[in-house]
Amino acid sequence: MLDLSTKSMYATRAVYALSRAWNNGVRKLTLKEIVKDQDIPGDYMEKLLFKLKRLGIVKTIRGKNGGYSLARPPKDIKVSDIILGLENPIKRLNCLHLAESTTEDKCAEFEHCVIKYVWNDAYNAMIKAFSKYTFQDLVEMEGIMIQNSKA
Repeated sequence: MLDLSTKSMYATRAVYALSRAWNNGVRKLTLKEIVKDQDIPGDYMEKLLFKLKRLGIVKTIRGKNGGYSLARPPKDIKVSDIILGLENPIKRLNCLHLAESTTEDKCAEFEHCVIKYVWNDAYNAMIKAFSKYTFQDLVEMEGIMIQNSKA
């Protein structure tokens, strides 16, 4: 079961919207355009876009015709850039997260537990999957899906 926070899901959708626009020759979108079809509160999205800016994924364009743009091409942005930048997925796997801790929070069974290897494999597979796809890949996948639906 994959349990990502809404901030990761919403931020991923925003970067996808910007990537789709980029591929259509539009280099910036307003906040209103980003949230238009996504049913995401504007003030919440604005905070997420600020976090994405700090991560170097988006940039702001100031002024009357301002908005948000990708800081680099969609082919250079992986889904993992957002997920790993906004949250720490290993925290969802408490025993692995606590194993990194030097406090007394460690699981008493950690040293003898074999299940931790399953959790570790699952975590690594998740990171590998997120790292596999760029936003350019996603835009191209959508194009193929649209073509196939017309056939």
